[in-house]
Amino acid sequence: MENSNTKAVFNLMQNIVDKLDEVSAKIDIKNDTVQKPESDFLTNLPIEFNKLLLQQNNISKRIDTYNQELTNSLKSSIGTNETNNYECIIFGKDSPLNTKFVIIVIAFICISWAAIKYVPPFLLNRSELKQEKENYQTFYNYIYLKKFESHKELPQDLENLFEKIKSKEAILMNEYNELNEVYKKEMRKQKLESELKKLQ
Repeated sequence: MENSNTKAVFNLMQNIVDKLDEVSAKIDIKNDTVQKPESDFLTNLPIEFNKLLLQQNNISKRIDTYNQELTNSLKSSIGTNETNNYECIIFGKDSPLNTKFVIIVIAFICISWAAIKYVPPFLLNRSELKQEKENYQTFYNYIYLKKFESHKELPQDLENLFEKIKSKEAILMNEYNELNEVYKKEMRKQKLESELKKLQ
């Protein structure tokens, strides 16, 4: 606002100076070319002069009002000069983050961490179990086909055994557990004997 006021004042002053220069140039030209004092220009000169005086008075009034407005605005801005201090509060009553948002973020971080930590080993174990299942399936098929080749008929004893395993028959499962324990003991014994041989 202050800039536009000063520009307007300067423009009006420049117009007055231009008009005065124009009038004085016309007077000089008339004096040089016209010898008669009764010329039209000289009769219009007081009228032009009065117009210029009125314009100058209007300009001075505008300047006074602009100065008054400027001083009033400066006085009012001095009283309202405030400094704004902004503080960033992450947690608490005045925080922009509410409790629900913070809980969601913490839950997301925990779930992501668990997914990164536990999912790859789970997938790896799953693929290992799948591979082990395929190995046992191949072993079973191999034994089954060998029996078929040697007897040239379907091996009923293997099929019966497979059906018992499927139904988890108690006698068979006890026998399996006993055989498994004997096997583990024997493997442990062989391992200890090999370690003893290495030490001697």
